[in-house]
Amino acid sequence: MTTKKIALDSYHRNLKARMVPFAGYDMPVSYKGIIEEHKAVRSGVGIFDVSHMGIVTLRGAGALSFADKMFTKPASKVALGRGAYALLCNEKGQPLDDLIFYRTGEAELVVALNASNKESDLAWLQKHAPSDVEFDSRFETHSLFAIQGARASDFLKILGVELNFDQLYGSGIFEVGGIKAQYFVSGYTGEKGCEVSVPNEFAEKLFDFFLKVETSLKDESGAPLAVQPCGLGCRDTLRLEMGYSLYGHELSLDINPIEAGLSWAIDLNSNFLGRDALALYKEKPLRKMIALQNKESRQAPRAEMKVLDSTGTECGFITSGTFSPSLGYVVGLAVVGTSSQAPYSVDMRGNKVIFETTKRPFYKKG
Repeated sequence: MTTKKIALDSYHRNLKARMVPFAGYDMPVSYKGIIEEHKAVRSGVGIFDVSHMGIVTLRGAGALSFADKMFTKPASKVALGRGAYALLCNEKGQPLDDLIFYRTGEAELVVALNASNKESDLAWLQKHAPSDVEFDSRFETHSLFAIQGARASDFLKILGVELNFDQLYGSGIFEVGGIKAQYFVSGYTGEKGCEVSVPNEFAEKLFDFFLKVETSLKDESGAPLAVQPCGLGCRDTLRLEMGYSLYGHELSLDINPIEAGLSWAIDLNSNFLGRDALALYKEKPLRKMIALQNKESRQAPRAEMKVLDSTGTECGFITSGTFSPSLGYVVGLAVVGTSSQAPYSVDMRGNKVIFETTKRPFYKKG
């Protein structure tokens, strides 16, 4: 199957990135190694190219009321310049995607969609949209970078960019390196940061500027703080340490938002598509998401491995698992029956390994 190339494909290859197919694109999975990049974000600043994701603008007189009917949180209640995490569901309450929308105008929203679902999401929205809503896709015209890290706010401040990182999902325009770009405050890694949308013709200049700009910042050893290019490999370990959902793993047509522990992203007082089905399911859920850890092991549970309850009966499956570089042991998320009881074990190639239950996030900053 032919994969698409992002605008900076050659640039990343020149940086010796390891490129892998992901969501229909060749994407950098790592540069210096997943653990090194992971730790760079936890202690300094990392930059990710996430241009495979889908950014779409909805505008027009009916844009906000339409979004209220499609997303699990009402866009009309979000202040200008702010956003929210929500879900896009079908009539059965099954999630087609999770997303973040930003209210960028009185009658305008910018929506960030997952890479693997962006084409089908856009088609679904267009199918249900009234005639007074227009769509502007950035799928082929723009690049998207994520600046993330414990020192991200210090780094951006030195560049003259002061964002309110205490409030997630803010949006606006800033100028760095002589380039104007739209930013979206986000934190999928569990650290402060933002995503930056820029036309493809300016993408390499901006990415290169972030990597090479000299600042007065020092790292933990006292050396000049450098921005580390990071791949999707550590993006996954970072998000999993925080217990964040990834569509296709913790959330899918077979795992609804209630089971995924995302009730907080659903406003049942809003009349969105799938609302009645989710309200009914919430009254008596059949499954739940649990967080598992094993402090004695470095062998991570993998997606779809069977989970057994205290009686040794199969009760669910792993959705995601990894070795946590920050914690030094393995963690995982699983969907299990609501009536199941700990202790849980994971069938790891025929070996039943006991895991301790805990709460999300696994990694808690001091």
